[in-house]
Amino acid sequence: MRNLKPTFILMALEKELKEHDWTFQMSDDHGYYSNGISEQARIKSMVQDAYESDCDPGDIFYKYYPMEGCEPPDHYGIRRDWESQMDKRAKELVQ
Repeated sequence: MRNLKPTFILMALEKELKEHDWTFQMSDDHGYYSNGISEQARIKSMVQDAYESDCDPGDIFYKYYPMEGCEPPDHYGIRRDWESQMDKRAKELVQ
């Protein structure tokens, strides 16, 4: 029997990343800011669950991460920086 937990974690993580307000920290509205903090904590928890389930959430994370105007990847629990992500993707394309 396959362990479906990593698949479900990544599916839920992708949904959260698609809907996340990446620039919440720049909002003057406390409600948007508070909601963004909650979303960020939820994403970080899912990222940790993914790592603990031996799956790497980096590819999904960087698919949605806008790079500018938002918190750094490690604030979401991501262990690979942007440059390392690009190196990984380049190696995959060469193979």
